[in-house]
Amino acid sequence: MILNSHLPIKAWLDPQTARLPGVRPIAIQDWLVRSDTHEQQMTYRHELMNTRRDVVFQALAPAKEACCELRDIICEEGGFAVIGSEDPLIEAASHVQEDFCILQRTDESHILTAALMCFPSSWDVRQKIGRSIDSIHSPVPEFANVSRTVERMLSAIRVEQPLGRANFLIYTDPELHQPRGEGVAKPIDPSAPRFIRVERQTFRRLPKTLAIVFAIHTYIIPEKLLSAAEKAALASFKPELRRT
Repeated sequence: MILNSHLPIKAWLDPQTARLPGVRPIAIQDWLVRSDTHEQQMTYRHELMNTRRDVVFQALAPAKEACCELRDIICEEGGFAVIGSEDPLIEAASHVQEDFCILQRTDESHILTAALMCFPSSWDVRQKIGRSIDSIHSPVPEFANVSRTVERMLSAIRVEQPLGRANFLIYTDPELHQPRGEGVAKPIDPSAPRFIRVERQTFRRLPKTLAIVFAIHTYIIPEKLLSAAEKAALASFKPELRRT
């Protein structure tokens, strides 16, 4: 069990970030972060990349140049040596806590052309690869209604100005690695302890290929770490937080 000691971001407390899509500009130097679970998450990431590669990694041929560009940026900004591996997205993700999705524009929409998802929250990259934003979001009712807004947002992202947002989810299983197929509900044990799962999500346009990098940093804390006011505010969005 890998748990954070606190949540540095609580999007549900701010009306501007609580509603979808809830994006805000962020400083380019802050597009990736390191949390207090860095060592534990990195160990687990490497284990998953080595033992469940087909589950956590998918890439289409058109994404290769963008994946190389992302790897080079991460190595340059983080001071890592470029190995030049066969799978540049895996090399990029081996240095940081974030999972990565590469989104590339076609004539009509952005397509998921590559992804390294060690810590998915109830979705399976094997089902999503090659699909449009609208298709990916269609099984999620709250996001299906804002897919066009998300498309416009992605098209408007400038190289020099990344964007950020965060979601907030309730789980009774604190496992980080939770791939789950479409139509398969996450298990919720009404009598079990609950955990708050927050994904800090950032969007950055790469300067050469102009692909969008969707980066996801996952935090998990036990419910008991929330104050009464924080819990009450969250329960207004997540009724399952209320005990019957």
